[in-house]
Amino acid sequence: MTAHALDQTITPLAEIDARIADTAHGPLTLDSSRHEATPLSELVASLAGPEQLPQLAAAASAVAEAQLMSFPENLLWDFDFYLASIHTRASESDDYSAHLAKATTITVGLMRMYGQQSTIRFRYVHDFMYGFDWARWVRRDRGARAGVGPFSLEFLQQIETRGRDILTLIETDDAVYSKLSDAAPRNPFPFSREPDDELRLYRLLAKRGCLPVEAWRLDARPDAGRDFDALREEAARRLGLAR
Repeated sequence: MTAHALDQTITPLAEIDARIADTAHGPLTLDSSRHEATPLSELVASLAGPEQLPQLAAAASAVAEAQLMSFPENLLWDFDFYLASIHTRASESDDYSAHLAKATTITVGLMRMYGQQSTIRFRYVHDFMYGFDWARWVRRDRGARAGVGPFSLEFLQQIETRGRDILTLIETDDAVYSKLSDAAPRNPFPFSREPDDELRLYRLLAKRGCLPVEAWRLDARPDAGRDFDALREEAARRLGLAR
C-alpha cells in the first residue's frame, strides 16, 4: 500500500477520532495506564496488514459512526477488543471481506436498534462492549455457549433477535420494558446510570476485575464464569447508587 493510499484509509478514522474527542466527556477509557481510549486509526493500523487495512478501517468507521449517532451520550470508547475480535474471526474464516462485512452490518444495526433513535433508547453501549450482555447469555446455557465469543456472529445475531423481542415488549407496554413517556433514556436497572455515576461504577468494576470483557485490551480474555450482573449491583450499592 502506498503512503497516499494509507493516508486515504486512515484519515477518515482520524476524523472520527476527533469527533469522539469532541463529545462531552471525550474519549474516556477504563485502561488505568492511559487517559484516553486507543484511537481508531492506531488500532486499525496495529491489527491489519496492507491487504486487510482498508476493509478493517471501513468496518471501524461504520461501527464508530453508528455509535456516535445512536449513543451520543456514551462515555467510554474502548474499541480494542471488539475490533481485534472481528478482525481475528474474519482472518480465520474462508472469506475475510464477507465475514467482516456481516459482523459490521449486524453491529451497526444493533447500535440503531438499541440506541437513542429507537424506542428501546438505551443511553450507553457499555453493556455490549464490556460483555455484560454476552456473559448473561452464556450463563443461561453454559454447556452449549461456552465457546461462543462476545463478538462472534452467533452472539451478534442472538442479541439482534433479543432486540426485536424487546421492541415487541415495548409495543405491549411490558412491565419491565414499558413505553417511555418522555425523552429520557431507558434504565431498567436497579441503580443510577447518570453519567458521573456510570463512570464511578465502571471504574470500580475495572479496578476490581469485575468486567466480563476488558474491552481496552487487544488480548482480553472474556469471562462468563461469574455472575457479573450481581457483582455490578453489589458495587452500585457500595457506591450508594441503588434506587
